[in-house]
Order: sequence, then structure tokens, then C-alpha cells
Amino acid sequence: MEKLKARQQLCYVDVGGTFTDSFIVAEDGSFVAAKAPSTPGDIKEGFFDSIEVATRELGLKMDELFSQLRILGYGATIVINALLTGSGIQPGLIITKGFKDIFLMERGKQAWTELGRIERMHAVTHRHLKPLVPKRFIREVTERIDCLGKELIPLYEHEARRAAKELLDKGVEAIVIGFLWSFLNDSHERRVGDIAKEIIKEQGKEMPVYLSVDVNPVMKELPRMNATVIEASTAPILMDALEQVENELTNFGFKGTLQIMQSSGGLVPLKYTKAVDTLESGPVGGLVGGRFIGELYGFDSIITTDVGGTSFDVGLITGGMINVSREPICARRILRLPMAEVTSMGAGGGTIARIDPLTGRLEVGPESAGAVPGPVCYAMGGTQPTVTDADLILGYINPDYFIGGKLKLNKKKAEEAIRKEITDPLGLDVIEAAGGIKEIIDTRMRDTLEGLITARGFELSDYVLLAFGGAGPTHVAGYTKGLPLKATVMFPYSSVFSAFGASSADFEHHYTHATNLVIPPSPSGEVKLSVGKRINEVWKDLEVGAFKQMEEEGFSKEKVKLRHLAMMRYGRQLNDLIVTSPVPRINTPQDWDKLIEAFERLYERIYTTSAKFPEAGFDIVEIGLVSSVEKIKPRLRKRELTSEAPPEASMKGSREAYFDGEMVPTDIYEMDELKPGNIISGPAVIEHPTTTYVIPPGRLMEIDEYSTLWLK
Repeated sequence: MEKLKARQQLCYVDVGGTFTDSFIVAEDGSFVAAKAPSTPGDIKEGFFDSIEVATRELGLKMDELFSQLRILGYGATIVINALLTGSGIQPGLIITKGFKDIFLMERGKQAWTELGRIERMHAVTHRHLKPLVPKRFIREVTERIDCLGKELIPLYEHEARRAAKELLDKGVEAIVIGFLWSFLNDSHERRVGDIAKEIIKEQGKEMPVYLSVDVNPVMKELPRMNATVIEASTAPILMDALEQVENELTNFGFKGTLQIMQSSGGLVPLKYTKAVDTLESGPVGGLVGGRFIGELYGFDSIITTDVGGTSFDVGLITGGMINVSREPICARRILRLPMAEVTSMGAGGGTIARIDPLTGRLEVGPESAGAVPGPVCYAMGGTQPTVTDADLILGYINPDYFIGGKLKLNKKKAEEAIRKEITDPLGLDVIEAAGGIKEIIDTRMRDTLEGLITARGFELSDYVLLAFGGAGPTHVAGYTKGLPLKATVMFPYSSVFSAFGASSADFEHHYTHATNLVIPPSPSGEVKLSVGKRINEVWKDLEVGAFKQMEEEGFSKEKVKLRHLAMMRYGRQLNDLIVTSPVPRINTPQDWDKLIEAFERLYERIYTTSAKFPEAGFDIVEIGLVSSVEKIKPRLRKRELTSEAPPEASMKGSREAYFDGEMVPTDIYEMDELKPGNIISGPAVIEHPTTTYVIPPGRLMEIDEYSTLWLK
């Protein structure tokens, strides 16, 4: 990567479970990237450590960099980690009478969503989750809005007052209010919110009150309550961490705006950020980057694979569009908010290997050593062998060049851990055990890839696979072995690709409004216009809010792009699709037909043509809008192709590495010394300060004019 010569405009920081990546882009599109170990105990420390590494690459001081930056983007795992560990604050819930057991009853799907196909078939394997809010912190209030948004039972305000007082006496740290059908008529929720604030003030306390209609105003009460409670329990933690970052930024003279990556794929200013919208803010950067690369090369079907320290994250881009889930599962909780679809499994550099005490077999994952203590070879207190320890023993990783030599790896400790935990019980040697660890983790990742594509009825041969993350280039040859992919691609910045992708994201806001529109099959022109009028009214209201918000952020109306959405399904189906409308208004029956055609094309692509069922009519459960403004993006520059033979300066010597069951002499190259046009045949290892590219025998790596690496 070239050093920046122009004024720096954007810095994006991606805080992962093991490493924190920073990516700085100048006004001419040139960029530089860096990594530093994550600091789970203090997010701020790892955040600024990573930026400082990149700043040194630029030859600048921290205050010099921050005085130039206009935008600082941020993606993190704060919210998902708080949810997984249960470390959020304790909220109380006020809900419609009769629904106190909502978190105990759940939905059947929450009991089996993380299980494999066989386990899902047997109810005995299904496990209910620990309730997000225990029953002792839930109070019921008599009220009811019907499915048309009309008041069926008035709100019993005296019950609301009693409920708020009892929850405060129980010591809750926040109050959540969620009523049935409130997304169609929010009057009861808002009134109880006012009552709760009055009671809090009367008792001389301070605590936030969260309404489901403000956090997630959509149909289906369980996902809505899940989202609102997650917001209530984690938002204080997220905001506290980000406020600490903001304060430090002010000390460095930063006068730009702090933007937070959303799970849907856009950047939003901190003051408009909802905690629940950042659940997958880290992995989604890789998908956004994949779309950016696809536009550059003309790929429209892409698999993004991110192998970090903790997880293996897979995303799909089909037809040039990022797959967006309407009902994503996060930490086994069903949500109902737009989220770029990322399938994650516990498989990364820090994934722990062990002997199963029942079967006596070698198993790898899903548990991870994380950033602290990390793999045994970090010599930071870890005792359980990990994938990174195996990679070191197998000769893929240079112990003196990890993170550019900033962290010296202890190979002896890694060997001792594998010998104690794996080889002695199994009667293997250390190399065999390390090779087994690699084979198991690669196979698990390969099975995930195959299952994800075949389950959707797609063909692997149509897809280009992008491999990134710190361990992605090291393992991609293993987890793509035998797969008939169209191409396999890596980058000089693979280890920070999620930060690269997030830096290419635009400023973006998502808006939704719940509806309950039921359209009969073969509707008349009059019905089409009537439904169109209602949709137009909602779009118009959303546009007013979108333009106002963008204006507050300093963007003129002319710069704002709008994408009009309708969340549709065939009549009486349970799952809907997010449809981008071809027209911004439905003013004629033909406009309605265009919207239906767009829905059916999308339905066809996901569920096949034979699954279409227009005879059932159509339901529109929500109307949506996306407003966006383009920002500066990294620019990949073409460089002239040179000879196929790598330059002599790129050769670093040779060492033994593990291929096909044995250690063999392997050529070692330096990534930064390679040139466009170079072709490297395996067995070979290409070293970079932030990752390692492994090329097995029988395969080769070709570098194109953008310095992109193609594994062939």
C-alpha cells in the first residue's frame, strides 16, 4: 500500500474480538492500514493504538492526523458481546396484560435456530433461552389496540403507575414499554412512557425509558420486544464507550464527525445511533467492501469470507445486491430489523482445540481464546492450544514477523500446549496434531460455505470468493479445496478488509413505518390506486424526516439519494421480502404493476419461479425508505504489469511448511516487494506484516494490475 501524500479525510476503525484495525483514506483516495491487539477491558486503548500505528506509517503525529480528518468511522462488537455475556444493565418491562410470559414462551424458532439439520428434527435437542427480562421485572397493564390501529380497550393508567413504581422498587436500571399493535397506534405506549418518567422524577431518580415504537416499530411482538430490551440493556454501555472515545478525540483536536457502522451497511452519526442497529457492525464491513470490489471488477455474485481471531463470517452478494435479512438471528434471538445477512461460526485464529472427554476425538471450536489471553504462542497466559498455535507449528507463520514483528510468537510454548492437550492423549506427534487441527477447522469452514450456497439453490461455480481477515489468506486454500468456485481472490489489505469495506460505505439512514395492507389477487385499478395512495403518504412522511435529518448533518437536499422500499409477501405467508420500488410514487395502476414485478423477480431469485403464488394476493407489512449521501472512498489504482518472475528483493529465503501430510521446503516471499504480473507457484508462503498467504503445491498466486491476488 502506498503512503498517503494528500490530506487525510477519513479514518475507519474496526474493533474485533482479537485485533483492532484502522484504515485511513486521503482526499485523493489513497489509503494506509494498520492493526493492533484489541483491549476488551478498555475499547478506547485498542482504538487509539491501532490509529497510532497507521499514523506512524504516514509520518504524522496523532494531533496532526486528527486535525485533518473530516470523518471517523467506527464499528465494534460492544453490543453483541454485552448480549452474549449478559453484561448489560437490568431493565424492567411493562407489557400488555396477558403477555407476561413472552420471553418464556418465545417462538419455537428461538429454541433450535443454532442447531444443525438433524438436531432440528428432534425436539429433545431444542433449548429455550434464558429470558432477556426475568418475570420478576415484568409488569402487565390492561390496554389493547386492535389490528387496525383502533382502541379496543382503553389504557388503565392506574395500573401503569403501579407497574412503574413496583419496577423502581425492584431496582431496575431502565424501563421498557412494549404493547401489542402499538406500531399501528402508539398512543398507549407514549402515555405510559410519560407516566413512567413522572414516577421516576417523583422518586428523585434518573434512568432511561425505552418505547418499542421508537426502537423497532414493526409487526411481531417477540422480535420487537427482543430488540427494545437489547437496546435498553446495552445502549448505556455502548454510549459510555463511544463518549470516552469522543472525549479523547476532542483532546487530539478532532473537529469532524464520529460515524457508527450499522448492521444494515451504512454510516450514521453517533447521536442517531441505536445500539441494536450495531449488533453486526463489524462483519457487515466485509460485505460492503465485497460489493465495492464487485463493482470494480464487474462481479455480481460474490461470497465474502472473513476469518478473524474469533469467528468465520460468510456473506453473500447475489445479482450485485447484498442479501438483507428481514428477520435475522443474533445470539439466538429473533429480531426484526434490516441486517446484512452474515452467517457466523466459531472458527478463527484463536479457536481452541481440545480432546472431547466423551468421544476421545479431536475437536476444534467454537470456543475462542480471544485477545486475552489469546493463543498460547502469544505468551500472555493462554494454556489451551489454538488454530494460530497450529499454524505456527506448521510453518505458515513467521514467529518473528507477527504484526510486523511487534509481537514475537513463542513456538516452544505452542508445541508444549499441543503435546500436553492433544498429542499425549491421542498418541500422535506434534506435527500430526497441528495438521489435524488445521484440517478440522478448514473442513468446518468449507462445509459452511457449501451449505450456505446449496441451501439457496445457487451454484458455487457462479461465485467469486473473497478471502480476508487476519487468518483468511492463511486458510483459504484449505477451506476452498475441491470447491468449483469461479475465482478465489485476496488483497494486500486482506487482514483489514472489513475496515476497508466500511470506509467505502456511504452515509445512510433507514426508516420504516408499519402498515397492514392486504391486497387481493388480480386487484382492480381502483384497488391499486387506493393502496398506492396509502403507500405514497407514508413515503412522503418518511422523506420529510429523511431530508430534515440529512440537513441537520450538513447535507443539502440535492446530495441526498432516496431508495423507496416495500416489505411484501404473498397473502398469509409469514416471511416478507424487502423490495426496492422501481418508482418513487404509485400514481397509476402501471406503477403498482412495476412494484409487484420487482417483488416477484426478487421472490423468484430467492425461492425459485415455481414457488411464486400470486393467487394468494399480497400483504405489505411495512413501508421503508433509505436515504444516503456519497462520501470519499478508497481508490484502487492500476499499476503496470511486470514480469511473471517475482523480483529478487521479494525472496526472503525458505523454511519447512506442512503440505499433504508432511513438512516440505517452502519458498518465502515479502508481499510488499511483489509486483503486478508476478506469479508464484506453490508450495510458497507470502508474508505481510498483518497476515500470511499460503499457496499449496499444485496451486499458484497471480497478482493483477490492482495488486489483487488470485489463487488459481
